[in-house]
Amino acid sequence: MLAHDARRSGRTFPRRTVAAVIVLMLLVAGCGGLANSPVAVDPIAPTDRLFGAFTYGGVWHGMEPVLTLEGLLGRRLDVVHWFTNWDNAYEAWMVEVVAEDGRLPLISWQPHRQSVRSIADGEHDDYIRSWAEGVAAATGLVYIRPFPEMNGDWVAWNGDPDNLRAAWRRIAAIFDDAHASNVRWVFGPNVTDEPRTDANRLERYYPGHDVVDVLALSGYNWGTTRDYIGWRTFEQIFDGAYQRLTALGDQNVWLAEIASSEEGGDKAAWITAMLDSTAFDRIAAVIWFNEAKEADWRLESSEDSLEAFRAWFADGAGE
Repeated sequence: MLAHDARRSGRTFPRRTVAAVIVLMLLVAGCGGLANSPVAVDPIAPTDRLFGAFTYGGVWHGMEPVLTLEGLLGRRLDVVHWFTNWDNAYEAWMVEVVAEDGRLPLISWQPHRQSVRSIADGEHDDYIRSWAEGVAAATGLVYIRPFPEMNGDWVAWNGDPDNLRAAWRRIAAIFDDAHASNVRWVFGPNVTDEPRTDANRLERYYPGHDVVDVLALSGYNWGTTRDYIGWRTFEQIFDGAYQRLTALGDQNVWLAEIASSEEGGDKAAWITAMLDSTAFDRIAAVIWFNEAKEADWRLESSEDSLEAFRAWFADGAGE
């Protein structure tokens, strides 16, 4: 694999040791002089992958949804994921309350009412700067996923890859100007391009290796809740997009959104197979979408589903 800038490596941390996460955060914050030291990204063993989740209710009103999920699992989450719109100010307390026990914050940043063209043209620089200054003041690392699932026609920022790339780079430049060296940029398309045209391929949205720390994917097992999709294995869902994504750069890969329906198959077996899979050796984090939405994606949708996670962690694979 190629050597590259350590600050831009997308390197993640073994989930076995929360203390190691904290120590590495301190090293990153205090060793800016090492930022240009080249490192290689090693394959990540399944037992070293981070595990995180988006929880229904997020962290907008406190940590109770996260703590409840952690209680069900019998372990602390490594990554806490939430979504926010561009109409919302940077909320420092959310980042700090997530990070205070060693968890990593992952924020999906969604411009529902702001076009990528207007962002690229500088119409929202003050707003971006307020976020950059907030992140710069944060205690540890802050992972931000701008324009999530940009290759999907269900999001407002789909369909204009040239301006999206320009907008992304403008955002990153403003964060650099604010000395927000603790930000980590997460490029997170969907596993399928919709529409499935050459102009909408996920590769066209990639803004450049220098402004992407982590490569990520969203993918769901819809089962029979979508007759035209059907029940699919973990590898069937992610293989094609993973191969395309990892061809873009040598950063580690996060599954920023993943979940399975109960309908059409054995969800517990699907979860166990997903957690045990060694098919994709650059996956460094698995982040579950824990909400009953289009389907009941929750890990606690059934006792068997929950037990699949708990058994895997109890076996020591997730410690």
